[in-house]
Formats: sequence, structure tokens, C-alpha cells
Amino acid sequence: GKKKVVFNKTPIMSTYLLAFVVAELDFIKGETKDGVEFRVYTEKGRSELGQFALECGVKVLPFFATFFEIAYPLPKMDMIAIPDFAAGAMENWGLVTYRETALLLDPNQSSAQAKARVAGVVAHELAHQWFGNLVTMDWWTHLWLNEGFATWAADLAVDTLFPEWQVWVQFVCTTLSSALHLDALRSSHAIEVEINDATEVNEIFDAISYLKGASVIRMLANYLSVDVFKQGLITYLNEFSYSNAATEDLWQHLETASGKPIKELMSNWTKQV
Repeated sequence: GKKKVVFNKTPIMSTYLLAFVVAELDFIKGETKDGVEFRVYTEKGRSELGQFALECGVKVLPFFATFFEIAYPLPKMDMIAIPDFAAGAMENWGLVTYRETALLLDPNQSSAQAKARVAGVVAHELAHQWFGNLVTMDWWTHLWLNEGFATWAADLAVDTLFPEWQVWVQFVCTTLSSALHLDALRSSHAIEVEINDATEVNEIFDAISYLKGASVIRMLANYLSVDVFKQGLITYLNEFSYSNAATEDLWQHLETASGKPIKELMSNWTKQV
């Protein structure tokens, strides 16, 4: 009655990105245009609620592979809806875990807002497969770069998939305004916060790291042009693939791509409240 399961060898990766799930689940599956197997797992009898997330995922994954000019390095991508999951989602490499409301919806009854949430969270987690997983921050001080970038990149992908949603118009009244709301308080902090111990990191999982970080990255991408910004990202990801990097490493690659003093410019935005 025993069953032996053999797993493929994992690539070099940070331990916080490892996950496995043991459960009785249903799934639906598809395949990206690049041939990557894509599955959405749900509780028994609820697999049809993952169809919209699957449709988004099989388009978003190759979008990022094309944008970064680096193929997704794993043979499969699984997304799983977990009841009572504490976080919104977690970008475990090849097995992304989600709160049910961030992955599942009834296409006949769900609102446009619910669809936008699912598309945005899926795109955010898939952006992490490159920016966070393929290249990982060397310490939690640079958390903002992981989360701020994934927030901006998610909007870039969703805007391509659903141009009628006018994502960049919504950005100003959602992402930017939420960032400014928290940033107006005395309790605000700089985007880049020095973390001395891993126990401190939960204090900076907030709108400053995610939303102000995304707003600053959007500003920089528009200042340089998305094409120039993209070239800096590509060389950065290639140099630090399967290793760690810091904020300054990205600034250096963007300086090389643009010929502009990015580190001097951006320090004023990331190191001050």
C-alpha cells in the first residue's frame, strides 16, 4: 500500500521558497505557449473556480519570460488555494500558495473588482519567480525591492492582458494614494529599512515596502523609459541568477543601461522618510 514519489532535483534556491503540500485536492491544468505545465489546485469539488486564475497564469508566465528575456527555469507551475491561509499569497518556487479569495472566483457571479484582485495577485506572485526567486535579496533590508518591484511588474502584466481595465489610471487612486496615506503618518518609515535581525522583518511588510516601493519604481521606469529600464533589469537578472543581490546592484545595472546617476538619484527616494 505504499507509494514512492521521486522529485526532480531543485535548482539553487533560498530555503524560504521551498514548499510542499499534502492534501486531497482537485486540479485543472493548462500549458503556456512555452510548454510549461500549469495547474491550479483547489479543495475537492471546487476546481472550476480556479479557471480564471489558470487563464491568467498561462498568459502571465510567458509574458514575464519574454519581458525579462529569461525562460521560466522550471518544468511546471502549480498554484494552490488553501483555506484559512494567513498571507494573501506566497511565491514558493513552482508551488505558489494563495488565500482562496486571491485565487478562486465564480465567473458568473464575481465582480470586476474580484477578477482584478485575482489577476493582480497571480501576476504579482509570478513576477516573483524571477525577481525574488531567480535572484533573491541578500538580506531583508532589500525586501522593498522584491515586493515593490513585483507590485509594479504585476500591473505591467495585467495592463497587457486587460487593457480595458486601465490599470495605470487605477494605480494613482489605489497604489499611490494608499502609499501616501501611510507615508503621511508620523509612524512612516523609509522604503529601505535596515534590518538587524530576521525577527524584525514583519514590521516592514506594509504599504511603504509594497506600494510606495512600486510607485517609486514606476516613477523610475517612466523617467528612464520602460525599454531602458528593462535592459537594466535583464542584465541584473542575468548577472545574479541563482544568487543574491542588493538594491545597489540593481542601481548599478540601471546606471550602465541609462548613463544616468541612478544610485545618487534613488537614494533620496529610498533611504529617507
